[in-house]
Amino acid sequence: MADELTPAQTALRDTKRLLRVARTGALATIDGGAPLTTLVGVVSDWDGSPLFLMSELARHTQNLAADARASLLLTSEGGRGDPLNQPRVTLGGTVIRHADPHSRARYLRRNPKAKLYADFADFAVRRLWVETIHFNGGFGRADKLTVAELMSPADDIADLIAAEDELLAEVDALDESAMARLVAGVSSGRRVWRSAGLDAEGLDLSAGGATARVEFSAPARDRASWRERLKERVEG
Repeated sequence: MADELTPAQTALRDTKRLLRVARTGALATIDGGAPLTTLVGVVSDWDGSPLFLMSELARHTQNLAADARASLLLTSEGGRGDPLNQPRVTLGGTVIRHADPHSRARYLRRNPKAKLYADFADFAVRRLWVETIHFNGGFGRADKLTVAELMSPADDIADLIAAEDELLAEVDALDESAMARLVAGVSSGRRVWRSAGLDAEGLDLSAGGATARVEFSAPARDRASWRERLKERVEG
């Protein structure tokens, strides 16, 4: 069928989704010459790059101060079947402090429980500058992707960034039927879906521990086009 995705397109789609919906990941740093892997909270920056809220006292943060190289594993949410047959991606690159004033708000919107410690003096946002990507979609589905094809457009989106709070408030004001169409096929139990973040390529939603990704038909770099893309999904 004409609408079927190629294996490469499927790998790109699944990897983009992992970048957007993951809330935790396994971060490997260099600890005195040996690898050390720790569980960290994670969210996505505007282009999809992973963001972390790290304490300066954490061992992995101290490792990064000595050697910024790191590797991050993001996995699919738990479910039935063999977990090794579920999509996951390993990203390699360097992790450094990220001074973008929007990054902390993006992190806390997706991981609201981090508000308990986010204002402690020793916590700061860091970003993984992705250099290598290894996607595994399950048995027999390993693919290499380039940074250029994976990262979402982050140029000329100043208007979208400025409108994020406004647009998310509009999402949260949608009626129950509209929200149901956006998250069709994804169960939230008895919890209510709420916006968790947006970018030029879509919208992230959460309901307790459940997450959903609403993909757009084409990138939207300003508030007007973003509203149009969302309308397409609601009415589609």
